[in-house]
Amino acid sequence: MLKDTFLVPVDWTGCAFEVAATAADVAGRMDADVVLLYVVRLPAGLSPDSMIHPHGSEQAMRAIEFLDEDAKAHLEPLAQIFKDAGCGVKIALQHGDVTDAILKTADAVNARMVVMGTHGRKGFRRLVEGSVAEAVLRRANCPVLCVRSQAPDDHPGLSEAQEQALAESAG
Repeated sequence: MLKDTFLVPVDWTGCAFEVAATAADVAGRMDADVVLLYVVRLPAGLSPDSMIHPHGSEQAMRAIEFLDEDAKAHLEPLAQIFKDAGCGVKIALQHGDVTDAILKTADAVNARMVVMGTHGRKGFRRLVEGSVAEAVLRRANCPVLCVRSQAPDDHPGLSEAQEQALAESAG
């Protein structure tokens, strides 16, 4: 019998640590594997083939390659949370629209469930920034578990994960 797969899309807000911890708990209890997803988005005005000098280095590299490498380094500490819970975990990167990438990946991996964060934005901020979680919830072909952080932009667990990832990538 094949194991169920959970899709866990994250961003770099403080909610990511809570999402990973919640998803690891549920996936571990259900003996499920996990696909940890980050959708890489280029800053406005930067093309994927733009050449950059990361951290002031003399070696130039394509912007998209730098962003992909950086994302993988930041995902490794979150992936460890799943490993510690006994889950098989794969890291996946997608590019483009966040909602579409999440839905496409969920279908591609035949996700049993999507576990993702929500920022709980209201009013004008929600109108301007939208709600990826709500769009995924409405359009997904599987159940979606939303984890809401009380302080989505200030979570010490993510800061520790970021510091560890940066130390390891510099190491």
